[in-house]
Amino acid sequence: MPVRYLGIPLAAQRLKVTNYSPLVDRIADSISKWSAKSFSFSGRLEFITSVIQGVECYWLQCFPFPAAVVDKIHRLCRNFLWNSKRAPVAWEQICHPKEEGGLGIRHIQSWNVALLARVLWNVHRKADTLWVKWVNEVYLRGASVWDGNRRRVTLHSFDGLLIFGTGLPPHLLARQPWNAAIWKAIIPPKYSFILWLGLRGRLATRDRLTFLDEEHSCSLCINTMESADHLYFACPFSDYVWSHIRQWLSITRRMSTLHSAVKWLNKEKTGSSVQNKERTLALACTVYSLWRHRNEIIFEGKAPNPDGLIACIKITVCRIIFALFPYGF
Repeated sequence: MPVRYLGIPLAAQRLKVTNYSPLVDRIADSISKWSAKSFSFSGRLEFITSVIQGVECYWLQCFPFPAAVVDKIHRLCRNFLWNSKRAPVAWEQICHPKEEGGLGIRHIQSWNVALLARVLWNVHRKADTLWVKWVNEVYLRGASVWDGNRRRVTLHSFDGLLIFGTGLPPHLLARQPWNAAIWKAIIPPKYSFILWLGLRGRLATRDRLTFLDEEHSCSLCINTMESADHLYFACPFSDYVWSHIRQWLSITRRMSTLHSAVKWLNKEKTGSSVQNKERTLALACTVYSLWRHRNEIIFEGKAPNPDGLIACIKITVCRIIFALFPYGF
């Protein structure tokens, strides 16, 4: 059994999957202390990026992680993030940067490679640390870290690092044009999340739940099968809401999809910067409010109230704008 030093296991042999149990158990314990239901989605996302990934970082810079351990941690984080075992968006896509359509969560394997590569680089440049000096003097004995001519002793922790010596090609995706419009400081994270799901076509609208033996018509108009495009633009209820919001913000263009709406916002350069912020915020707030109102009708039995929804959107936008610009603009 390996001994533990500064919280990590030390062993003469290569670590087994079971040796990573303290880390997995600590992550599971951290998640279990916080009920996913008590967090909003943005709160769960922040918890993963700040708390869980902070715990992982200490281990990731010390050992290459086996795929089985990575899968366990990903499963814990995925179930906590979505508060369900069914994820509407694949974890691999979530781990892409926001500029590429993801949520900015670091992928454990890629992060592991980056941190271990930094260790190799420190050895190569002979950084002024005790461990690096020991590796160069005792293990490498003047040879380069990239050479195969190393001292013939078994040092599994260091040999494990060398598998990353050649590096991995970066896996880059095309930047999504709509990301610049939805991930802004002025937009509350819960609005950005619903807008992000809508732009990815992953909202749980009824056309995507046809396998369930339930009503499939739009809950707002009760006329057509509910889809994202219908819910947000084709539905008479939504069209009535959008027409008042457009009139309120002096927007003349009619939008038929979320992508066209965000594309228009990216191209819209007229008016003051405050006006642009107001329009961006109003778009995100309207998308979120329509989705929330739809859920209240389905799950809480509330009656459709377009005028009340319009008033709520206007009040919310004004409160955020006035909070940002308390002395006027």
